[in-house]
Amino acid sequence: MTEITAKPLPRLDGPEAPFWAGLREGEIRVQHCVACGTPRFPASRFCPECHSDRAEWRAVEPRGEVESHCTFHKCYFPGFVGDMPYTVIQVRLDCGLRFFSNIADGGRPATGQRVAAVFEPATADVVLLKFAPEDGA
Repeated sequence: MTEITAKPLPRLDGPEAPFWAGLREGEIRVQHCVACGTPRFPASRFCPECHSDRAEWRAVEPRGEVESHCTFHKCYFPGFVGDMPYTVIQVRLDCGLRFFSNIADGGRPATGQRVAAVFEPATADVVLLKFAPEDGA
């Protein structure tokens, strides 16, 4: 594991703490409304569907589809200089939630491509969510 200290890292003690703890355990955990079951991320106090304030964190299926991707050629953070250019993908998980991430190992994404979660350690405490093609391509 390589320590990535020059790159921006998430706060692990904020409202999404259960999400980051889940990644460390190899799961994607998101809030689910106790009243109607709607999954949501990022964390919020009220359900966007039924407005209930009761929620619990549960794991979701770590698979989805690439909806979009964009390659950055300008470096906005010094820690990414060695990664230039890099590609950001938008993945719609099978549960319907969308995440912005990267293809693991710098692969080339394709819109509509099926992907599965990869849990990549960045530091001793931070695991990042990335995705890899389901077919291994």
